[in-house]
Amino acid sequence: MAGRATVPGEIVDAHVHLFARGLFEEQAERGRALPPALARALETGRLGRRGEPLPDLPPEEMAAWYERRLDEAGIAKAVVMSVVEDSEYTRRFVRAAEGRLYALTTLDPTRPDAAELLEREIEAGFRGVKLLPVNRRFYLSDPACRPFFEKAAELGCPMTVHYGVTVGPSGDLRYADPTDLSPVARDFPEITFVIAHFGAGYLSETLRLAYQCDNVCVDSSGTNNWIDYDPHGYTLAQVFERALLALGPERVLFGTDSGTTAPYRHWIAYQQRRILEEIGLGERERDLILRGNAVRIFRLDEEGAS
Repeated sequence: MAGRATVPGEIVDAHVHLFARGLFEEQAERGRALPPALARALETGRLGRRGEPLPDLPPEEMAAWYERRLDEAGIAKAVVMSVVEDSEYTRRFVRAAEGRLYALTTLDPTRPDAAELLEREIEAGFRGVKLLPVNRRFYLSDPACRPFFEKAAELGCPMTVHYGVTVGPSGDLRYADPTDLSPVARDFPEITFVIAHFGAGYLSETLRLAYQCDNVCVDSSGTNNWIDYDPHGYTLAQVFERALLALGPERVLFGTDSGTTAPYRHWIAYQQRRILEEIGLGERERDLILRGNAVRIFRLDEEGAS
Protein backbone atom coordinates (compact mmCIF):
# COMPACT_ATOMS: atom_id res chain seq x y z
CA MET A 1 0.00 0.00 0.00
CA ALA A 2 1.13 3.55 -0.60
CA GLY A 3 0.36 4.91 2.85
CA ARG A 4 -0.35 8.60 3.31
CA ALA A 5 0.54 10.73 0.31
CA THR A 6 3.26 13.29 0.89
CA VAL A 7 2.62 17.02 0.65
CA PRO A 8 4.84 19.95 -0.36
CA GLY A 9 7.25 20.91 2.38
CA GLU A 10 7.79 17.35 3.59
CA ILE A 11 11.06 15.51 3.00
CA VAL A 12 11.67 12.19 1.28
CA ASP A 13 15.09 10.61 1.71
CA ALA A 14 15.74 8.94 -1.64
CA HIS A 15 18.82 7.01 -0.53
CA VAL A 16 19.07 5.10 2.75
CA HIS A 17 20.24 1.61 3.70
CA LEU A 18 19.11 -1.41 5.67
CA PHE A 19 21.70 -3.50 7.51
CA ALA A 20 20.51 -6.26 9.85
CA ARG A 21 21.76 -9.62 11.08
CA GLY A 22 18.68 -11.41 9.77
CA LEU A 23 19.20 -9.93 6.33
CA PHE A 24 22.72 -11.31 6.12
CA GLU A 25 21.85 -14.62 7.80
CA GLU A 26 19.20 -15.23 5.16
CA GLN A 27 21.82 -14.98 2.42
CA ALA A 28 24.25 -17.26 4.24
CA GLU A 29 21.54 -19.86 4.88
CA ARG A 30 20.77 -19.90 1.17
CA GLY A 31 24.41 -20.57 0.38
CA ARG A 32 24.96 -17.17 -1.22
CA ALA A 33 28.34 -15.53 -0.86
CA LEU A 34 28.20 -12.19 0.94
CA PRO A 35 30.56 -9.34 0.03
CA PRO A 36 33.56 -9.49 2.42
CA ALA A 37 32.46 -6.53 4.56
CA LEU A 38 29.00 -8.03 5.07
CA ALA A 39 30.41 -11.49 5.79
CA ARG A 40 32.61 -9.99 8.51
CA ALA A 41 29.62 -8.14 9.92
CA LEU A 42 27.67 -11.37 10.17
CA GLU A 43 30.59 -13.04 11.93
CA THR A 44 31.36 -10.20 14.37
CA GLY A 45 27.96 -8.56 14.77
CA ARG A 46 29.49 -5.21 13.83
CA LEU A 47 29.68 -3.21 10.62
CA GLY A 48 31.50 -0.19 9.26
CA ARG A 49 34.80 1.50 9.93
CA ARG A 50 33.77 2.23 13.51
CA GLY A 51 32.48 -1.27 14.13
CA GLU A 52 28.95 -0.24 15.08
CA PRO A 53 26.59 -2.97 16.36
CA LEU A 54 24.54 -4.71 13.70
CA PRO A 55 20.80 -4.59 14.54
CA ASP A 56 19.32 -7.99 15.30
CA LEU A 57 15.58 -7.66 14.80
CA PRO A 58 13.02 -9.55 12.69
CA PRO A 59 11.89 -7.56 9.64
CA GLU A 60 8.58 -6.40 11.12
CA GLU A 61 10.26 -5.01 14.24
CA MET A 62 13.01 -3.55 12.10
CA ALA A 63 10.42 -1.65 10.07
CA ALA A 64 8.83 -0.20 13.22
CA TRP A 65 12.29 0.77 14.53
CA TYR A 66 13.14 2.44 11.21
CA GLU A 67 9.87 4.36 11.15
CA ARG A 68 10.64 5.79 14.60
CA ARG A 69 13.99 6.99 13.24
CA LEU A 70 12.23 8.75 10.38
CA ASP A 71 9.80 10.36 12.81
CA GLU A 72 12.67 11.70 14.92
CA ALA A 73 14.41 13.05 11.80
CA GLY A 74 11.30 14.65 10.32
CA ILE A 75 11.38 12.44 7.22
CA ALA A 76 8.05 11.57 5.58
CA LYS A 77 9.21 8.59 3.49
CA ALA A 78 12.48 6.92 2.53
CA VAL A 79 13.82 4.64 -0.19
CA VAL A 80 16.09 1.77 0.91
CA MET A 81 18.95 0.67 -1.35
CA SER A 82 19.29 -3.12 -1.16
CA VAL A 83 22.76 -4.56 -0.67
CA VAL A 84 21.77 -8.22 -1.16
CA GLU A 85 19.54 -9.67 -3.83
CA ASP A 86 16.36 -11.75 -3.76
CA SER A 87 15.73 -11.10 -0.06
CA GLU A 88 12.55 -12.22 1.68
CA TYR A 89 13.72 -10.29 4.75
CA THR A 90 13.61 -7.07 2.74
CA ARG A 91 10.24 -7.93 1.23
CA ARG A 92 8.75 -8.49 4.70
CA PHE A 93 10.39 -5.28 5.94
CA VAL A 94 8.80 -3.21 3.17
CA ARG A 95 5.37 -4.80 3.64
CA ALA A 96 5.50 -4.07 7.35
CA ALA A 97 6.43 -0.42 6.71
CA GLU A 98 3.07 0.03 4.94
CA GLY A 99 4.05 2.77 2.54
CA ARG A 100 6.47 4.65 4.79
CA LEU A 101 9.58 2.84 3.55
CA TYR A 102 10.19 1.51 0.08
CA ALA A 103 13.09 -0.44 -1.38
CA LEU A 104 15.05 -0.86 -4.57
CA THR A 105 16.17 -4.42 -5.16
CA THR A 106 19.68 -5.21 -6.32
CA LEU A 107 21.03 -7.83 -8.71
CA ASP A 108 23.73 -8.57 -11.26
CA PRO A 109 22.28 -7.51 -14.64
CA THR A 110 24.68 -9.82 -16.49
CA ARG A 111 22.99 -12.90 -14.97
CA PRO A 112 21.02 -14.96 -17.52
CA ASP A 113 17.96 -14.83 -15.25
CA ALA A 114 18.27 -11.13 -14.34
CA ALA A 115 15.16 -10.12 -16.30
CA GLU A 116 13.06 -12.84 -14.63
CA LEU A 117 14.30 -11.89 -11.16
CA LEU A 118 13.60 -8.21 -11.83
CA GLU A 119 10.01 -8.95 -12.84
CA ARG A 120 9.44 -11.02 -9.68
CA GLU A 121 10.89 -8.28 -7.49
CA ILE A 122 8.78 -5.53 -9.02
CA GLU A 123 5.69 -7.72 -8.58
CA ALA A 124 6.72 -8.15 -4.92
CA GLY A 125 6.61 -4.38 -4.41
CA PHE A 126 10.14 -3.14 -5.02
CA ARG A 127 10.11 0.32 -6.57
CA GLY A 128 13.17 -0.10 -8.78
CA VAL A 129 16.74 -1.40 -8.77
CA LYS A 130 20.02 -0.33 -7.15
CA LEU A 131 22.98 -1.31 -9.32
CA LEU A 132 26.52 -1.54 -7.96
CA PRO A 133 28.88 -1.86 -10.96
CA VAL A 134 31.94 -0.70 -8.98
CA ASN A 135 31.46 -3.11 -6.09
CA ARG A 136 30.17 -6.08 -8.09
CA ARG A 137 32.44 -5.43 -11.09
CA PHE A 138 30.31 -5.35 -14.21
CA TYR A 139 29.80 -2.91 -17.07
CA LEU A 140 26.24 -1.86 -17.79
CA SER A 141 27.22 -1.47 -21.45
CA ASP A 142 27.96 -5.21 -21.55
CA PRO A 143 25.67 -6.82 -24.18
CA ALA A 144 24.83 -9.47 -21.56
CA CYS A 145 22.82 -6.77 -19.73
CA ARG A 146 20.52 -6.01 -22.67
CA PRO A 147 17.74 -8.49 -21.78
CA PHE A 148 17.66 -7.04 -18.26
CA PHE A 149 17.31 -3.47 -19.56
CA GLU A 150 14.67 -4.52 -22.08
CA LYS A 151 12.60 -5.95 -19.23
CA ALA A 152 13.22 -2.84 -17.11
CA ALA A 153 12.01 -0.63 -19.95
CA GLU A 154 8.90 -2.77 -20.33
CA LEU A 155 8.19 -2.42 -16.60
CA GLY A 156 9.06 1.29 -16.41
CA CYS A 157 11.56 0.42 -13.70
CA PRO A 158 13.78 3.28 -12.40
CA MET A 159 17.34 2.61 -11.24
CA THR A 160 19.83 4.14 -8.86
CA VAL A 161 23.42 3.43 -9.87
CA HIS A 162 26.56 3.78 -7.75
CA TYR A 163 29.47 4.87 -9.90
CA GLY A 164 32.63 6.53 -8.62
CA VAL A 165 34.62 5.86 -5.47
CA THR A 166 33.30 3.56 -2.77
CA VAL A 167 34.21 2.59 0.78
CA GLY A 168 33.80 -1.08 -0.17
CA PRO A 169 37.23 -2.75 -0.22
CA SER A 170 36.18 -4.94 -3.13
CA GLY A 171 35.45 -1.92 -5.33
CA ASP A 172 37.21 -1.68 -8.68
CA LEU A 173 37.55 1.78 -10.20
CA ARG A 174 37.75 0.35 -13.71
CA TYR A 175 33.94 0.15 -13.45
CA ALA A 176 33.49 3.59 -11.86
CA ASP A 177 33.04 5.90 -14.86
CA PRO A 178 29.38 6.88 -15.47
CA THR A 179 30.19 7.31 -19.16
CA ASP A 180 29.71 3.54 -19.39
CA LEU A 181 25.97 4.15 -18.98
CA SER A 182 25.78 6.35 -22.10
CA PRO A 183 24.66 3.74 -24.67
CA VAL A 184 22.19 2.25 -22.19
CA ALA A 185 20.56 5.55 -21.22
CA ARG A 186 20.46 6.48 -24.91
CA ASP A 187 18.82 3.23 -26.01
CA PHE A 188 16.36 2.98 -23.10
CA PRO A 189 14.81 6.43 -22.65
CA GLU A 190 11.88 4.81 -20.77
CA ILE A 191 14.19 4.09 -17.82
CA THR A 192 15.10 6.82 -15.34
CA PHE A 193 18.65 6.46 -14.04
CA VAL A 194 19.68 8.19 -10.80
CA ILE A 195 23.46 8.46 -10.36
CA ALA A 196 24.13 8.34 -6.63
CA HIS A 197 26.33 10.79 -4.68
CA PHE A 198 26.65 13.24 -7.61
CA GLY A 199 28.81 10.57 -9.29
CA ALA A 200 31.08 10.13 -6.21
CA GLY A 201 34.13 11.82 -7.68
CA TYR A 202 33.00 11.63 -11.29
CA LEU A 203 30.92 14.80 -11.30
CA SER A 204 32.12 16.04 -14.70
CA GLU A 205 31.41 12.70 -16.34
CA THR A 206 28.00 12.53 -14.68
CA LEU A 207 27.01 16.00 -15.86
CA ARG A 208 28.18 15.29 -19.41
CA LEU A 209 26.12 12.07 -19.40
CA ALA A 210 23.07 13.92 -18.07
CA TYR A 211 23.51 16.62 -20.73
CA GLN A 212 23.41 13.92 -23.39
CA CYS A 213 20.55 11.89 -21.87
CA ASP A 214 17.65 13.62 -20.15
CA ASN A 215 16.61 10.39 -18.40
CA VAL A 216 19.72 10.67 -16.18
CA CYS A 217 19.35 12.28 -12.73
CA VAL A 218 21.58 12.56 -9.67
CA ASP A 219 21.10 12.18 -5.95
CA SER A 220 22.91 14.16 -3.29
CA SER A 221 23.27 11.34 -0.79
CA GLY A 222 26.09 10.80 1.64
CA THR A 223 28.90 12.85 3.09
CA ASN A 224 30.14 13.68 -0.42
CA ASN A 225 33.65 13.62 0.99
CA TRP A 226 34.89 12.75 -2.50
CA ILE A 227 34.99 16.55 -2.82
CA ASP A 228 38.11 16.54 -0.63
CA TYR A 229 40.01 14.73 -3.40
CA ASP A 230 38.44 16.46 -6.39
CA PRO A 231 40.92 18.68 -8.30
CA HIS A 232 38.27 21.34 -8.99
CA GLY A 233 38.14 22.37 -5.33
CA TYR A 234 34.35 22.52 -5.27
CA THR A 235 32.32 23.16 -2.16
CA LEU A 236 29.11 21.17 -1.77
CA ALA A 237 27.14 24.32 -2.56
CA GLN A 238 29.04 24.63 -5.83
CA VAL A 239 28.35 20.98 -6.62
CA PHE A 240 24.63 21.62 -6.17
CA GLU A 241 24.89 24.70 -8.37
CA ARG A 242 26.70 22.82 -11.15
CA ALA A 243 24.17 19.99 -11.02
CA LEU A 244 21.22 22.37 -11.05
CA LEU A 245 22.67 24.33 -13.95
CA ALA A 246 23.17 21.17 -16.01
CA LEU A 247 20.08 19.17 -15.00
CA GLY A 248 17.57 21.60 -13.53
CA PRO A 249 15.73 21.04 -10.24
CA GLU A 250 13.55 18.28 -11.73
CA ARG A 251 16.52 15.87 -11.94
CA VAL A 252 18.22 16.27 -8.53
CA LEU A 253 17.11 14.11 -5.59
CA PHE A 254 17.92 14.53 -1.90
CA GLY A 255 19.41 11.66 0.11
CA THR A 256 21.54 11.06 3.20
CA ASP A 257 22.92 7.52 2.67
CA SER A 258 21.97 6.79 6.29
CA GLY A 259 22.37 3.19 7.41
CA THR A 260 21.07 1.31 10.44
CA THR A 261 24.27 0.82 12.44
CA ALA A 262 24.63 4.50 13.29
CA PRO A 263 22.17 7.34 14.01
CA TYR A 264 20.24 8.87 11.15
CA ARG A 265 22.38 11.52 9.47
CA HIS A 266 20.49 14.59 10.70
CA TRP A 267 23.49 16.79 10.01
CA ILE A 268 23.52 15.90 6.31
CA ALA A 269 19.81 16.70 5.99
CA TYR A 270 20.34 20.01 7.80
CA GLN A 271 23.42 20.91 5.75
CA GLN A 272 21.78 20.22 2.41
CA ARG A 273 18.55 22.03 3.27
CA ARG A 274 20.57 25.08 4.28
CA ILE A 275 22.56 24.95 1.05
CA LEU A 276 19.40 24.85 -1.06
CA GLU A 277 18.16 27.95 0.75
CA GLU A 278 21.48 29.78 0.61
CA ILE A 279 21.97 29.29 -3.14
CA GLY A 280 18.62 31.01 -3.64
CA LEU A 281 16.23 28.26 -4.72
CA GLY A 282 12.53 29.01 -4.38
CA GLU A 283 10.05 26.84 -2.47
CA ARG A 284 8.97 24.92 -5.59
CA GLU A 285 12.52 24.02 -6.57
CA ARG A 286 13.44 23.00 -3.02
CA ASP A 287 10.33 20.84 -2.79
CA LEU A 288 11.19 19.06 -6.03
CA ILE A 289 14.65 18.14 -4.72
CA LEU A 290 13.62 17.30 -1.16
CA ARG A 291 10.41 15.43 -1.98
CA GLY A 292 8.73 15.69 -5.36
CA ASN A 293 11.32 14.11 -7.64
CA ALA A 294 11.65 10.96 -5.53
CA VAL A 295 7.86 10.66 -5.25
CA ARG A 296 7.52 10.96 -9.03
CA ILE A 297 10.39 8.72 -10.09
CA PHE A 298 9.79 5.92 -7.58
CA ARG A 299 5.98 6.31 -7.52
CA LEU A 300 5.87 6.62 -3.74
CA ASP A 301 2.39 8.11 -3.43
CA GLU A 302 0.54 5.85 -5.83
CA GLU A 303 -2.47 3.93 -4.53
CA GLY A 304 -1.75 0.23 -4.35
CA ALA A 305 2.03 0.66 -4.20
CA SER A 306 3.75 -1.48 -1.63
